[in-house]
Parts: sequence; C-alpha cells; structure tokens
Amino acid sequence: MAAKKRKPITRVNVRVPATTSNLGPGFDVIGMALSLHCEVSLTIDRTRRGPAIVECSGEGAESLPKGESNLVVKSFRQVLPKERLPFALHFKIKNEIPLARGLGSSAAARLCGLLAAAAARDFRYTRPETALTHAVRLEGHPDNCVPAFFGGCRISVASTDPMVHFPIRIPKTIGFVACIPDFEVSTEKARRIMPAKVSVKTAIETSGRLAMLLYAFESESLSLIKTAVRDTLHEPHRAKLIPGFEKVRAAAERHGAFGACLSGSGPTVLALTPKSPQRRAMIGRAMVRAFRGAGSSARAISLDINTNGTKLTWGA
Repeated sequence: MAAKKRKPITRVNVRVPATTSNLGPGFDVIGMALSLHCEVSLTIDRTRRGPAIVECSGEGAESLPKGESNLVVKSFRQVLPKERLPFALHFKIKNEIPLARGLGSSAAARLCGLLAAAAARDFRYTRPETALTHAVRLEGHPDNCVPAFFGGCRISVASTDPMVHFPIRIPKTIGFVACIPDFEVSTEKARRIMPAKVSVKTAIETSGRLAMLLYAFESESLSLIKTAVRDTLHEPHRAKLIPGFEKVRAAAERHGAFGACLSGSGPTVLALTPKSPQRRAMIGRAMVRAFRGAGSSARAISLDINTNGTKLTWGA
C-alpha cells in the first residue's frame, strides 16, 4: 500500500526569547535567555504568489520593514528563496524585545526566520540545529543565538568544529533588572570602538574574573559577583558610548544589586539582583534616576531566566 501523502505546511509559529550576553568578562562566549520574546506567526497561501507581507506589533513596530527587507523575512529567504517557495507569505511579528539595546533582538529575528523556513518545508532542507548554526554564522558569534535556542545560561565556543556549548547553572535566588535607556547603540559601532589588540594583563584579568563568575554561580557565593562582572576587556571602551553607565551601575549596587554590567554591547545595563519584587523595583528606579541624571530617559524591566528556549510549532 502506498504511503499517504503528507499535506503541505501552511502555518508556522516560532517564539524566541531575548538574550543578554557577556555578563561582564564572558565576551562573546556567555549568554543567557530572558523572559521577553519575539513571536512570529507565518501563514503560507499556496493558492497564489506574491511578495511577503509583514505585520508588526510591539517593540519597533513603527520602524521595522513590512516586506521582504524585514530581517525575519531575509533570514527565511536564506533557507527558502522565492524559487523554492514562491507562494504568498504573511508574517505576523509580535515583538517584546527592544531593538539595538543589547538584548538579542537581531539573533531572535534571525532564529525566527530560519526556523520558520525549516518548518515550512517540513525540515526537508535543514534541521533546527542546522538553522542554529546558520544563525550563529550570520550573527558572527554564538553568545545570543545559543541560549535563545536552548534557553538558560550557556557558554559557547565557536572556534571548535563543531561548535561546543554547555549550560551554566544560575542560582535560583538571582533575579535581573534591565535598565533600558532611550537611545540605541549598534553592535557594529560598539565593536569598532574596541581596540584591535589587548594587553596580556587585560587578558589575564578577564580570564580570572570569568573563572570567579562561574565559581560564584556554582557555589552561590553571591558576594563575589560584584567583582566578577567588572570587565576590563570591552566595557571600559563601550562605556564611552553610554553616558552615565558608571553612575547607573553604582546606583544598582548601592540599592542592593549583587552586581551590574552592560547587556551585550549596550546601552542596556543589566543588574543581577535578589528575587524580591520590591527590591528589584527599588533597584530599577535607582537606575532610571541615574540615567536621567546623565541626560537620558530610561525604563527598568524586571526579568527572569527563560529556561525553555525557542518554541516551534507547524501544521497543514
């Protein structure tokens, strides 16, 4: 008896979390998934052809492209160009992740597009793990893509073949506050401001603080976090792009944060805090005031670790 032909995929839903990266000294190797998301719902109309249509809501809805130039669609086309899937595509994007703020918005958009394409052809051309590898290649580093895919906190080493990544346990007593100013810092600009070479002293100090941070997490020695996240490799240079960074960090620590650092390339400042909602609210308000004192309005969001990673569903 001939096998029953499977119906073609007509709908895909992808939900990818925001991420923070570096956590101070873990430059380009540590990332952590957070409780904000970018969600994409794709409908494929196989009765007609035409360019992709994009509806956006949430963060960046007014500025995000509404057609083929949208990053989700461009990533989708990396796997399924128009020649392979010429049908009309309708993308609905619901985005909670602030754009160009160091919270992994581009990694989330790329993963949404690549995984939607993989599912649209029932994984005929690429598996989810292959889509992750492709996203890492497009991003240039794995510290956002890997935790966004798997959830939790992850260390990734992209210089190996294949890439190696593994989970890091974060104590359940730690919460997070992201203080997000009203200006953007592009990843490209934040990378250009860094020196091409660093001293041996800086390299040694960075590796030492990274080791201290991992020990602090594993042993729940929370008093070590303040020193461990004080990076000397990238933050001193990127701080020049973020007026008030040191005052915002000091305000967070003064009001009870275990430590604070740039989220990714900034300008968001991430505070590692007690879980108490009241304490997190107090820390967030202090950070907002410090940014205001430096001439920028800001907002503070209490966040937790996303342990589930990417969610992907599809069907006929």
